[in-house]
Amino acid sequence: MRYTSHQQTTGPFRRALAASVSGQALEWYDFAIYGLAAATVFPQVFFPGASPLIGVLASFATFAVGFIARPVGGFIFGRLGDRIGRKPALMLTLLLMGVSTVIIGLLPDYGTIGILAPILLVVLRLAQGVGVGGEWSGAAVLVIESAPERRRGFFSSMINSGEYIGTLVAGAVFTALSALMPDDAFHAWGWRIPFILASLGIIFSLIIRRKVDETPAFEEIAEKASKDQPSLVTSLRAQWRNVLAIIGLRMFENASAYIILAFAVTYATTAGNAESTATLGVTIASAVAIPLIPLFGHLSDRIGRKRVYLVGVVFLLVFFMPFFALIETQQPLLVWTAFILAFAFGMAPMLAAQPSWFAEMFPTAFRYSGTAISTNVATIFAGGMAPFIATALVNATGNLTYVFVYLGFLGVITLAATFFARETLGSDLDAPEPSIQLQGSESGAVAGKRA
Repeated sequence: MRYTSHQQTTGPFRRALAASVSGQALEWYDFAIYGLAAATVFPQVFFPGASPLIGVLASFATFAVGFIARPVGGFIFGRLGDRIGRKPALMLTLLLMGVSTVIIGLLPDYGTIGILAPILLVVLRLAQGVGVGGEWSGAAVLVIESAPERRRGFFSSMINSGEYIGTLVAGAVFTALSALMPDDAFHAWGWRIPFILASLGIIFSLIIRRKVDETPAFEEIAEKASKDQPSLVTSLRAQWRNVLAIIGLRMFENASAYIILAFAVTYATTAGNAESTATLGVTIASAVAIPLIPLFGHLSDRIGRKRVYLVGVVFLLVFFMPFFALIETQQPLLVWTAFILAFAFGMAPMLAAQPSWFAEMFPTAFRYSGTAISTNVATIFAGGMAPFIATALVNATGNLTYVFVYLGFLGVITLAATFFARETLGSDLDAPEPSIQLQGSESGAVAGKRA
């Protein structure tokens, strides 16, 4: 029986949606607490002999390592997801990502095991990055292959609402602990609590994912996927335009996310704000963004993925200067306003459009791999390196000018990619893909839509 994308919001779809959202919440909880710890605690815990600047740079370097590992995870789990199924690949990404986070919370500090501490931190960060490399793309594919065709944008956007749920919880936990605990106690052992609490998220998400059904789209090509699926090289040759488009689309979004989440938190503290002021700003902004993302996702089902994405790109390009100006006022209400506006009207539109837009660009047989590879390659050049680059630029020049130049450069790349990328609203996931020939297959047709 041929798969149809006109699915109803039945029990299997609701489970798929819950599994995807919960996994994203855990992923971003893990990354948010790491980003917050890298900005506030890790320089003293793992690099105590370094100067304050070198300590922060070294801490952000370990933050960037996770992003360097993400394309590896994208290749590994993307290929697994296209060969053995979306569900088993997502079970593996969840375990690798979550367990690595918990172990970081148990890792001895530099004072206990010396140089081995930062080395193990990097190893765990690499493992965390590999797991994350296959998580978001798998979640996006799982939802759009199960969702009603006309509401793919709305339902898939909830995946990225999960990101802010995770960020919200991480920010709330970090803010509460840093505000309520004495500084010495928090830097000695209190920072470990958020990492260890990730174990609860792992258990919860695994229970949900065990009950998820494989997507109808993958079931249709399952026999081909195991026998005569096109090679990775063949698929990349056929889909290179879409891969490059998504890399460009993610450059500014990914850098902006971590400039706001990691660098801006550190900058707010050095600008004279209390440490808890910035983390509370992240928490409040996350709460505001959670319901806005599905609204923008619904809008993408009406006016298109591309137009919604442009709203976020243009807003952040214009707003970054006022954003840091508000932070420099040292007025908590204005600092919180800066984070709220950046999350609500900059990040939310981009994150709302991404899952459906990116996954719809690829045919079923290459959907997981194509989405995973393209979304994660951009993180090497933008996401993980952004806080490190911004910190180095500020300390080299004494101001934010070159940080704005850096963000502007990435913004131009993303604007160009947005204009050249194909609009996928209304695309048929079942349309034949003539550009990919299955090895050993006479028909050579694969489910999906030509890029």
